[in-house]
Amino acid sequence: MKKNALIFGYNEYARQIASQIASEYERVHIFILDETLRHQAESDGFRVSIFDLSDEWSEIEQEYHIENTVAFCTLEDDAHNIFLTISLRAEFSHMYIVALAKDTEGINKLKIAGANRILPIVQITANLISEILEKPVVTNVLHNILYEDSDIKISQITVAEGDSVVGRNSHALSLKEMYNLILLAIVDGKLDTNFVFTAKGFNHTISVGDVLVVIGLQEDIDRFNQEIKRSRG
Repeated sequence: MKKNALIFGYNEYARQIASQIASEYERVHIFILDETLRHQAESDGFRVSIFDLSDEWSEIEQEYHIENTVAFCTLEDDAHNIFLTISLRAEFSHMYIVALAKDTEGINKLKIAGANRILPIVQITANLISEILEKPVVTNVLHNILYEDSDIKISQITVAEGDSVVGRNSHALSLKEMYNLILLAIVDGKLDTNFVFTAKGFNHTISVGDVLVVIGLQEDIDRFNQEIKRSRG
């Protein structure tokens, strides 16, 4: 049985998530705080409802089977997102809640608030989230990232002085063949921490300060990280 998705907020992150999961869910229902977001969400083909943080969630309780429903908390304001998570968890003990966090503090607070899975968005743009979800091989493991307590992770590895990858081209890393990892993107440390080269179709010479965004099993990520740092003096 397909799950239902309730997405709270409709920023670029929420929009990309909604568009990519639509075919995998029975229904995708967008909840917005601001009426000005309605037109965009409806134009994208989604059902839209207005809510506020004081809601008692009677509409959700009456319409959806909670154990077969996933809530995505993607509000722009961190405090609102945390309060929303607390409110949903208090009302629905069996609902699966996925929340976006901007930093470590947000991650910790969302864990306490009751989120089942937290996706950090530091240094990851909405376009990168879209590309993550669009990659066929990543789609196969996305369920595990969101819903299972598995070792599959999205990880960011900062390249330091002396690492063996410094000066190498990204295409020459052979991450898939040697480590069973997928290189999603590279954040160029020389330009701006928000400037992301997606891995698709781009061959980047890796420098100190670059951030490699990879996906794979935690043990493979750890092995790659350890091996590139062995050459440090």
